Amino acid sequence: MKAFITASITDDVLEELQKKMEVTYESWRDTGNIYFDIKEMVEKLRNYDVFITVADDLKKAELFEQTNLKLIASCRGDPFNINLDAATKRNIPIIYAPNRNVVAVAELTVGLIISMARNLTKLDRFLHSEDFEIIEFEDWINCYNKFMGSELESKTIGIVGFGQIGQRVAERLKPFGVKFLIYDPYVSEEIVEEYGDKTDLNVLMKESDFITLHAVATDENDNLINEERIKMMKSSGYLINLAKGSLVDYDYLYGALKNNEIAGAALDVFPLEPIDEDNEFLELDNVIVMPHIGGNTTEVINRQSKMLLKDINIWLNNGIPSHVLNPEVFEGYKEKKEILDKPSNKFKEEIVEICKKLLSDGHVIGSAGNVSMRIKKGDEEFILITPSNVNYKEMEPKDILIIDLEGKVIEGERNPSVEKHLHLGIYKDREDVNAIIHSHGMYSTILSTLNLSLPPIMEELVPYLGGEVLCSDYGEAGSEELADNVKASLEDRSAVILANHGSLCCGGHLEGAYTVLKYLERGSKTYYLAKLIKEPNLLPEDTIDYEMDIFELFKESKKI
Repeated sequence: MKAFITASITDDVLEELQKKMEVTYESWRDTGNIYFDIKEMVEKLRNYDVFITVADDLKKAELFEQTNLKLIASCRGDPFNINLDAATKRNIPIIYAPNRNVVAVAELTVGLIISMARNLTKLDRFLHSEDFEIIEFEDWINCYNKFMGSELESKTIGIVGFGQIGQRVAERLKPFGVKFLIYDPYVSEEIVEEYGDKTDLNVLMKESDFITLHAVATDENDNLINEERIKMMKSSGYLINLAKGSLVDYDYLYGALKNNEIAGAALDVFPLEPIDEDNEFLELDNVIVMPHIGGNTTEVINRQSKMLLKDINIWLNNGIPSHVLNPEVFEGYKEKKEILDKPSNKFKEEIVEICKKLLSDGHVIGSAGNVSMRIKKGDEEFILITPSNVNYKEMEPKDILIIDLEGKVIEGERNPSVEKHLHLGIYKDREDVNAIIHSHGMYSTILSTLNLSLPPIMEELVPYLGGEVLCSDYGEAGSEELADNVKASLEDRSAVILANHGSLCCGGHLEGAYTVLKYLERGSKTYYLAKLIKEPNLLPEDTIDYEMDIFELFKESKKI
């Protein structure tokens, strides 16, 4: 097995790959080479089985027809540079790295907004220029007055596109006390309501102080921010584009900035890239120009490297990778879908019913938390799981996804919960667990923010919870680190508290998991309120041992 790599990957992942196959590593960062010529690419890839790429042009069908590639791995969240149809016709799986750069882009967006609000880039340019000279005190005063900035508090931030990046931008800006206007026709009002107001694009353009673009590049979105909409902006308004150059009428934007019709812009993407020294926006003092560096962080390289290594390992072991654009190329994929017949609809209805119960009982708000159930069909196992970003009030059985134990979607149009790793890790470790509820109940969440475990303080708790409920170490939501931490703290119990992230309860069936949740919340409330007065007394060891025997009986009998 031979692999050719032009993408950037970490040394440790490169070493792991070299243990499994013969590797030629020519990172585009080192060689300065991105392949666009089809003949050159065919010649280069002729003797390779695996190609790991990020920016090379794989749009021509000849590439797939004239090489013997067996796998293509793209270090992108949107591999638009790959001809998916041509790859699928040749049964070549395309694996990719979704959300690898969402944190990097969101953080840079916030940094740019702050920089423009405080005129930091303009100030820095001035201080490094020959114009900066302080002879008289009046010179310093002039400089001080010239670069007066503004605070973000009470400003209106318009976010166009409220997916993974848009939501992270809002999350990071919330502490500044800003107001959000959000435009995204594909996101529910309930999700938006957690941050601000959902509105139409024209209102957003007129009323926002800062407008940041995070929409997907589609035919529908082509020239979305056109001349008419740029004219709607406040004269004090700023435009930030870290999404795609095709979203904006750059010709008109240039004129608007040059004539000071709007205050400024920060641009990381352009219709024609890469940019060079002749880019006309470089002439303008009120524009921050960047050469598409939104995802240019060491963490992005670490993240994409680990994601691809994991999926390559699954592929080498004849499995279906977690992040694959064309799973239909794998044998057995269609058969797996057919295994999941009508009975699964009944289970989907049960999950939706539990979700609405969680909402009405106050254990979740909006789309927070997630629920899953394991089902078995002969030797096959599948997981039914709630989708990402769907409000429980609006959730329907058709929204529930079916995934395999590697996280690959077998059935469903939406994305599975970002916490799928959390659920899958437990199912793989615990044969006795067939249902999991991750929620943000009031009192277990209080304990989670205090990093407190729930000790055995009442006899009625132990048979349902399995003794002391530990608080796991913190991990970022949706990360494998969080999944590993939770699994380590759960052990053989029925519940675990997640540091700063609510709780997780499991059982042999959904009602059992929900019963565990109710006992956990009751116990957390009792413990928290008692602790306000003094340190609560714990049960004697012999009582705990006796109640733990009942816990084991409850598990075996499927009472919980």
